Amino acid sequence: MDLENVNFKVITNEGAKCGFCNKKLKPVGLSYLYANVNHDMVEYERCDCSEAIAFWRQYDSKQNEKEKQRKYREIINKIYKDGSIKKKLKYCNFLNFDRFKDNQEVLTTLIKYTHLCIENKVKDGIIIHGSIGYENTHLAASIANEIIRNKKIALLERTSSIIDRIKESFNKTVTTESEIMELYSNVDMLIIDDFGSETISKWALEKLYRIINNRYENELPIVITTRYTREELMEKIAIENRKLAEEFIQILYKMCYGISLIKNDRNAKEKASKSDQTKC
Repeated sequence: MDLENVNFKVITNEGAKCGFCNKKLKPVGLSYLYANVNHDMVEYERCDCSEAIAFWRQYDSKQNEKEKQRKYREIINKIYKDGSIKKKLKYCNFLNFDRFKDNQEVLTTLIKYTHLCIENKVKDGIIIHGSIGYENTHLAASIANEIIRNKKIALLERTSSIIDRIKESFNKTVTTESEIMELYSNVDMLIIDDFGSETISKWALEKLYRIINNRYENELPIVITTRYTREELMEKIAIENRKLAEEFIQILYKMCYGISLIKNDRNAKEKASKSDQTKC
């Protein structure tokens, strides 16, 4: 439904009527009592016909999305000094990925996945596995830049940066820990780059687990890049609390499928946790 062009109400000399079923609509509030108030400025009740209900459901969804975007961009402006994507990564895209020929099937899958994310048609995440960190980062930045270009919010972070921002909130009054946790839990796309390459304390792992679990429950996608296998990641993050690490890895691989960067297209996709190759 095109919200911009649908005529959901018709203003007449007698007030307003539903543009779908022609039912007379009652004004809401007291503003209509003023004699010189323009009919166009008066708020009217919502009709209860099926067409109007469908219209307002979509309208409210669109308004809620705008409010969410406004809220999170406000938080981002407070905590990011140079933008949510580093300058050198802003030029990364799928076309200038220098290993395109070796990973054509991977590129096709990631491009399709990114477009589905933009259209809010995917809830699963992706784990991009590759031995060379910058190539993983390039693909992660390509996803983020495409999502941002389509006026959605994508955050590309390393684990240490996420934890540092949470810690910084302890000494600031402008942004609270709950706001930052909400931001990472609810933005359109969260990308954690080179996961497993940094030491993670029990406290930090607890924060990351909350973010990942929130996104899982909210059916929001996440992208992880790493140079480590599932078993290697487990050992990397299980230093202080193995039980929590097991729970973290379990939910991460439950919500994600894996893609491996290799030199031969034939085995380009490797499933991380599900029987089907891809949801795209």
